[in-house]
This record gives sequence, structure tokens and C-alpha cells, in this order.
Amino acid sequence: MSEKNLVSDKVLITEIKKTLSKLANNNSSWTLVLGRETLSATDVIQRLDKDKHLRKIVLTHYVGLAVEMEKQGREKRFGEDNT
Repeated sequence: MSEKNLVSDKVLITEIKKTLSKLANNNSSWTLVLGRETLSATDVIQRLDKDKHLRKIVLTHYVGLAVEMEKQGREKRFGEDNT
């Protein structure tokens, strides 16, 4: 994410870690599958600061999911044609 962000990657990572911590406490069976590797929420939290590749993947998916959720909410509220 080399573009100028409204919210810094550091802030996003902090929020993602909070969410993953809640997941780890509420759903210990949650995993992130990356190719041949399977990571628990706790594993992801521990690796986010050190692993730039993992951080990029998580940030990309997190932002993509946020955009998709906003789009679905807008479509539900205003109808399919409003983009």
C-alpha cells in the first residue's frame, strides 16, 4: 500500500490485531490458510509485525472486505443501481 492512505497501515494493523485477539478468545478453531501453511489467530498476530508479505496480504484482504461490506450495505439501503 504505497499510496498515501487516510489511515496508516500501523493503525489498521492495530485494529486487525484487536479483532484477531477477540477471534482467538471466542473461536479457537479460526485459521488463516496461506498455501501449505495454516495459522491460528494468535500466530497471525505474532507474525504481523515481522512478516511483510503476510502483513501485505492481511491488509489487502482487510481493506477489500471493508469495501465489500460498505458496498453491500449501500446496495441493501439504496438499491442495486446506486454505485
